[in-house]
Amino acid sequence: MQFRKTIPAIALGVVSLTVPIAASAGTGSSSPTSEATTADSSQVESTTLTDNNGKPSRSLSVKAAPKEAAKGATKAAAQSEKVFSTGEVTGEEFSSIGLSWKKESAVDSGLTAETRIHRDGAWGPWQNVPLGLDDGVAEEAKRAGAPAFYTDDADGAQVRFTSPKGSLPQDLKLSFIDPAKSPATSSSDREPSDREPRTAQAGQPDVKLRKDWGADESLADPGYKTQPSIKAALVHHTVTGNNSYTQEQVRQIINGIYIQHITVLGYGDFPYHFVVDRFGGIWEGRKGSIEMRPGTEIPGILGGHASGFNTNTFGVAMLGNFEPNNSEGGEDTGPDPKPTEAMTTSLADLLAWKAGQYELAPEGSTQLVSAGGGGTNPHPTGTVLDVPVISAHKDVNVTACPGAKLYESLPDLRKQVADRLGSA
Repeated sequence: MQFRKTIPAIALGVVSLTVPIAASAGTGSSSPTSEATTADSSQVESTTLTDNNGKPSRSLSVKAAPKEAAKGATKAAAQSEKVFSTGEVTGEEFSSIGLSWKKESAVDSGLTAETRIHRDGAWGPWQNVPLGLDDGVAEEAKRAGAPAFYTDDADGAQVRFTSPKGSLPQDLKLSFIDPAKSPATSSSDREPSDREPRTAQAGQPDVKLRKDWGADESLADPGYKTQPSIKAALVHHTVTGNNSYTQEQVRQIINGIYIQHITVLGYGDFPYHFVVDRFGGIWEGRKGSIEMRPGTEIPGILGGHASGFNTNTFGVAMLGNFEPNNSEGGEDTGPDPKPTEAMTTSLADLLAWKAGQYELAPEGSTQLVSAGGGGTNPHPTGTVLDVPVISAHKDVNVTACPGAKLYESLPDLRKQVADRLGSA
């Protein structure tokens, strides 16, 4: 994955690529060639867009926001609003892009990002890129950032940021992610996982293992991150930029989430315990999530999906975006982006299986204690929340997750789970 040229006016600044990047002259300006450094992972190549003070590098052009964007703003606000653009960067193929920044960095609350993707010799339309990680910067993360934004197989991208305050996060990076570079996905005769499935547990639906989506186990922390028990399930959506993905693309999207979180953001493992796709497929996310159950050596697995509320919960992410009218970014979701029937059926099956193991009342409530953490978690350490046993991410953090259309279906979901357990 070697990005060979920048079209029209910039060269990438501090670049984690494998070859020098040639720049071409733009109108009235030119940019020098930047020497590349070795990437930390063959699956990710990154460029630094701002320094540790948030000052834009030569990778970005800066201009005042268009007049129409400033309508209704105060004069001072209109004068400070700026647009930062990477220009058009092309090279070899990738399938997701990631944005990340210093974990402690202040971020303009009005900051937005857009991208357009180059594939098959043409540039696509501009799409919004969500900037808030669904997990709200989990405690184990080393960097803050956005979800992996799925691009399908592309060979170029342009990203632009609009900031009402005219500022960008500190140490902002753009990453190109190519799971196909993983030894676990590029070999036709993959080595079997060292953890084969155990005998199916009572009530267990068909859950695909990590090796089925091509997890490179050498990236994740060794061993299991255990916790004493589970009291609640938290439902999420991934906001990965594409609601019309094909069945063949599911593995690539899940792997992109994995690589973005581990290699770019510094997580120890996949953030969610499970992922459910629109075809009804259920996939193991965080290692050990299938095996975890009371009374065993793995009574629970600690996830990285909800800031301050990972303890005593497990996270299930629905692959897609269920917030109406594209307000969460990516492909246009329209006014009614409901999950498919296959998706909700599999989600109910999965929740019934785990609720049965932990003797949870699907239509009941429980108490969770905040571990603090700030960010999307407004609850100070020690705050006790009364929440439904089957909750949404937005029930514990300040977020739109799992999207309005999925959130409004949760009462019916709880009933479906109760019916499956015969506890209605």
